[in-house]
Amino acid sequence: MPYKNIVVVGAGGNGGLISKALLKEGANVVVLSRPTSSSGKDLPKAIRIVLVDYSDVPALAATFKDHKIEVVISTISDQVIAQQTAIGDAAKHAGVKLFLPSEFGANTIGHTEGALSPKHYFAEHLKSIGLPSARIFNGLLITYIPWVIGLESGKIYLVGGKGDQKATFTHPDDVASFVGYILTHLPASELEDKVFRIEGESATMLQIAGYYGAKYPVEYVDEIPGEPFKNALQAILNGGKGSVAYSVEAGKDLTGAEAAGASNVLWAGHQWKGIKEGLGL
Repeated sequence: MPYKNIVVVGAGGNGGLISKALLKEGANVVVLSRPTSSSGKDLPKAIRIVLVDYSDVPALAATFKDHKIEVVISTISDQVIAQQTAIGDAAKHAGVKLFLPSEFGANTIGHTEGALSPKHYFAEHLKSIGLPSARIFNGLLITYIPWVIGLESGKIYLVGGKGDQKATFTHPDDVASFVGYILTHLPASELEDKVFRIEGESATMLQIAGYYGAKYPVEYVDEIPGEPFKNALQAILNGGKGSVAYSVEAGKDLTGAEAAGASNVLWAGHQWKGIKEGLGL
């Protein structure tokens, strides 16, 4: 096992799933949570929870040193993504060997402007301080699909496009288990400063609408009123930029080792969940 002592920053959502996956693979897992957070109460007792201010570099570094942490995995939300800089600096100070930033979505390489730019610049920061990283791109989480398409309205909204562009979708269980697998099975040389593009299914929004059948009529709209984040996500998905192979620098999908799902082969024999299975359709 290349790494044994791993800390996950963030106890909810992806953080909880990744923590459990790592524990299942035999890692020693510590979860960091903010003092004001109530997340993590359902985690197994074998996972230690430490409450710490994400902006307190000395406290973070001391925690990493106390637990002999080799890998830091950040799962903090986009709303507090700027705090990753302090976490990264603390990890470097504590001698951490590998940092997995809070990606777990679209390919953010080259996004120097817009909502994804903080993730691009944080990756550049890790390079500048000499801390190796591993970045996981998995597209839209399958469990977010009902929310993104506005299913609660009784309709399926397709925003700003025909819904005929392929995009990457992956189930959060697969994302978490993939992280747990590679960190406990691949050698450090295959993890440090690497990008992993995984994919549960490549599908268009129209295909997804078809999975739901006639129960939910499809409505093409320019926007969903009062839902800027949904509109932004659909603009990516319907604009041909939703594949983890899409490069903003090249303006197209990449191929070969940078293709969507190219990293799936690293987990030999695993059966990835598709959209219908992941949503119980």
